[in-house]
Amino acid sequence: MDEATGTSRRSLLGRGMLLAAGALGLSAARWERPAFGASSKKKGDARLRLYGRNFHLHSGAAPAGTVPRKGDRHSAYGELLDRPNGTVVGHFTAAHLTHDSPFAAAASSLEIHTFTLKDGTLFGLGSAARGAEGHFVIVGGTGRYAGAQGGYVAHQHVRELGGNGTARFDLTLSG
Repeated sequence: MDEATGTSRRSLLGRGMLLAAGALGLSAARWERPAFGASSKKKGDARLRLYGRNFHLHSGAAPAGTVPRKGDRHSAYGELLDRPNGTVVGHFTAAHLTHDSPFAAAASSLEIHTFTLKDGTLFGLGSAARGAEGHFVIVGGTGRYAGAQGGYVAHQHVRELGGNGTARFDLTLSG
């Protein structure tokens, strides 16, 4: 035993072996990601298209129809349908934070989405420029969608900003 540190050679060797075993375990658990730009369509991916109606955007501070400004917070909601003018299959809610970067071509927002469906819930996070499609990542889910990953493209036309209250979401699920 080393009197200065209070550790034995046996203890140090044991800690070293534990560290080495942990490093080997981590390298064995690594998984291969597809190369950047590679097709996201893999065997086992599921496609889901949802349509929306009665999509609204609200802010406690700004009147309806006011274009969001930097730092504005909004909430959004709408019904989710299985096809245009189809059957209601769930509802959508979102939280928006406008960040209007001087380096972006149009005002944009950070958005957190919740898709509440009959058999579970999906959660998404991403950014959208006003009047353009938004690209989002699926960060998880519950029920049937537990462990879901993937991404989606969102087209939202909220009434308060001159839209017709419709939406379309093209989701690719994996996991």
